[in-house]
Amino acid sequence: MLLPLARMNSSAFSFLSVLVLVLLLFIQVPSSSSNDDLFTACSKKFVCGNISAGFPFWGNDRSPACGIPELELRCESNIPKMKINQVAYRVLGINQDDGTLRIAREDSFVGLCPPQFMNSTFNPKVFESVEGSKNLTFIYGCKDAPTTIPGRIPFTCKINEVNDQSGYIQVGDTGPGECYVSVFVPVSVTDWQPFGNMLEEHLKKGFEVRWKVDRECWECKTSSGVCGIDYATNQTTCYCPNQSRGSRTCAPPGFTPTSAPALPSQVYDELQSLLDASHTLVPLIAE
Repeated sequence: MLLPLARMNSSAFSFLSVLVLVLLLFIQVPSSSSNDDLFTACSKKFVCGNISAGFPFWGNDRSPACGIPELELRCESNIPKMKINQVAYRVLGINQDDGTLRIAREDSFVGLCPPQFMNSTFNPKVFESVEGSKNLTFIYGCKDAPTTIPGRIPFTCKINEVNDQSGYIQVGDTGPGECYVSVFVPVSVTDWQPFGNMLEEHLKKGFEVRWKVDRECWECKTSSGVCGIDYATNQTTCYCPNQSRGSRTCAPPGFTPTSAPALPSQVYDELQSLLDASHTLVPLIAE
């Protein structure tokens, strides 16, 4: 008959405890297979239309582990798109050498009267403005908006199903005042042409922002690795073939990983004595 667990010799518990500890500390689980999968996945580029991008972007065939969470790219009807703070943008260009991104609000391709009114805002931990850009304020739903004030560009728009509501555009960040709502939209100053039909065409050209990335990850690229994100630490990491991730660079060719450390003699002697003692315990437990 099996003895109750409570009557087992305490040495058996010591033996099991030491055995589990040894297994956790000294038995290495191979991680190269999962890392090889990430190396393969993150070696692929995001390709859509005329846009091709690697780290820090992800999307389509690129795993979320291959890029920054806020830099997800999507391909819709062969048009690259992304969302930033719930605002939809078309991706017009990516310059990975200087870390800049040219984007245009999706509602710019609809016209000056978008179905939703949301400011273009950017997480300062991920993006920073580029020299040569400014904000325009689109002010909607003004019943008696003056049209002759210098610097204001008037237009009409439907607000809440009411036609011919007046609005205007002006440079800078301005509240709506007595009007319905104001929306901030960045524009590029270099080719700014604010008058006539050129305004909508200019908005479709978009504007640039610069993303902030751990530049140390480029050391990984020069060592034949690919960059990614370790979500456990929320830091950039390096994926290398046949090596575990978590480093800044890949090991040089011909490098042989260090084998598992040998058991300390004291732990080995204690484990051996417990193994010997267990031979006398097994018959008692089995009775």
